[in-house]
Amino acid sequence: MTTIEHREPQFERLIEQHRAQLHGFLLSLVGNLADSEDLLQQVCLILWQKREQFEAGSNFLAWARQIARFQVLNHWRKSSNQRCEPLLDEHMVETVYEVNESREQEFAEYQGLLSACIEQLPSRQRGAVHSHYMLGHSIPQIATEFGIKENAASQLLFRARSSLITCVQSKLKKSNLTES
Repeated sequence: MTTIEHREPQFERLIEQHRAQLHGFLLSLVGNLADSEDLLQQVCLILWQKREQFEAGSNFLAWARQIARFQVLNHWRKSSNQRCEPLLDEHMVETVYEVNESREQEFAEYQGLLSACIEQLPSRQRGAVHSHYMLGHSIPQIATEFGIKENAASQLLFRARSSLITCVQSKLKKSNLTES
């Protein structure tokens, strides 16, 4: 059984991992950098206070966005009392929220397809993709890592990207055919 003390560092990492996405979401709703930063602080505080309610393994970002959405609505209710005109009305907030959720699901599907395609790459190409995109290594660093010339490292990445594009497009066509 996991106690809350053991989960707290994991929860902190979740907040940090999704902080930029939450900030972008808030900014898209309020359209004001200062307000979005204030709201982000409030949302992070509420997330922390409600950390025991979060179910490990569920979609943290979706849960956090829901809390953020309610904070935006509360912010506007308070602002309307001060005669401040909100950027969007409540209906538009709901629409933006729904579109955001839909795009998040779509992104997760694409990410899954890409991950499957990366696994299908030959090991050297997969290693080069990992070094470049996950670790942020430059072409010269990859060349050194693989013991090859920079031009060869560049070609290795080019071939990997070409293979990934072809693979993802193929998987998208297959998934669209099965959905029809």
